[in-house]
Amino acid sequence: MAIYSLHHTPVGKSTQAQPYTAAAHIRYITRKDALSDIRQARFPARTPREIADYLRGCEDRDRKNARVLDKVMLALPRELTEEQRIGLVKDFAEHVTKGKAPWLAAFHTKGKDARNPHCHLVIRDRDPSTNKRVIGTSEIGSTERLRRQWEDYANRALSRAGHKERIDRRTLEAQGIQREPTIHEGPQAQAMDRRGARPDSRSRRRRNRPGSRRSHRDVDYRKIDKGRSRPEVNRARRAGGRETERDYWDAVDADNQRREISALRGIHNPHRAEPVEEPRRIRPSFRALKHAPRDGRPRDDDGKVVNMADHKREKDRSRQRQGVLPLGQGGETESADIKAARNGEREGPGLTRKTFSQMREAEKGPHRPPPQQGQPTFSERLASKGATRPTAKPAAARYRSSKPGRVKPDRAEDHTPER
Repeated sequence: MAIYSLHHTPVGKSTQAQPYTAAAHIRYITRKDALSDIRQARFPARTPREIADYLRGCEDRDRKNARVLDKVMLALPRELTEEQRIGLVKDFAEHVTKGKAPWLAAFHTKGKDARNPHCHLVIRDRDPSTNKRVIGTSEIGSTERLRRQWEDYANRALSRAGHKERIDRRTLEAQGIQREPTIHEGPQAQAMDRRGARPDSRSRRRRNRPGSRRSHRDVDYRKIDKGRSRPEVNRARRAGGRETERDYWDAVDADNQRREISALRGIHNPHRAEPVEEPRRIRPSFRALKHAPRDGRPRDDDGKVVNMADHKREKDRSRQRQGVLPLGQGGETESADIKAARNGEREGPGLTRKTFSQMREAEKGPHRPPPQQGQPTFSERLASKGATRPTAKPAAARYRSSKPGRVKPDRAEDHTPER
């Protein structure tokens, strides 16, 4: 069945990961173990090695933000013969380059690529005679223009060959097909699926594209594939999304195996153990409450809005359980058991815990014992002797300076009542 696939990737002098990426790409697509045929036009070189040297020199001469090369990968229709595929790519490349820009096409149709025939097309958007742009691949909409042109040329080639199959660049939803699109499997995943093996799904670090804010990103494939391989996902999607019994039990076995391997790795190599996913926090953290977004509404770790009244009530309950607040104080209304326990009438579980002030009074007693019955108070004793309570004086009168920078209290002016 003919499928549609076109990937357009530019190679820029300032956005490439390493210098001379264009020359390295030429060496990669023309390797002997994958190359079945090669065609090129208007390159001032003949062999792949000479073309790579030519692109290396172009990169040295171009300005610092120039585009060195454009990479286009095309999925070739399996219904066409080898000669028909070569003619299709040649006509498409000549139409795109307008017969002026140089291009090279490397066909991969043998060996492991026999069931997935494709072509690597590279285009140098410069006229060798004038060194001016011809196609405009750096303009907005150039990729969509390439996709539309490849659809037209491929369908025309299928029609000339007498086949009813056609390719469509639109999505499945735009075509009216109620099915999820399949994903790329690759020869390694297909070979492992035939042997009954299962790939190890784990978290990996991937390099971002040149020009990104961060050079790498961490991708947890366990959350993406959920223990299923690529062929299993495609089989489920082709079946209409219905999960079979085999897929279910295979996912269960894969999850159990992953957990056992993770536990063993944590025992033998604790420093290499996989991080355990923390449970979801119900109470918001202090950092989440302190650093609220600009709308002024505090949020928890999951980004949900926090009700401050509920948060304060929960905090007071926790402090009561720890004995920090006296019973009956806080955001919760007193019940009959709490009131009875606080008044000493009845004790309940967790209600007889004393606060710090209560324990201090129990150990040391009150700060000033109340006067016993019939004993005069301190004020009454002063009144019987004719003395009065000392009145506080201003600070300027109570302190005098004997030396510069030194202050001493004036003890001669202290009024101490006589006993």
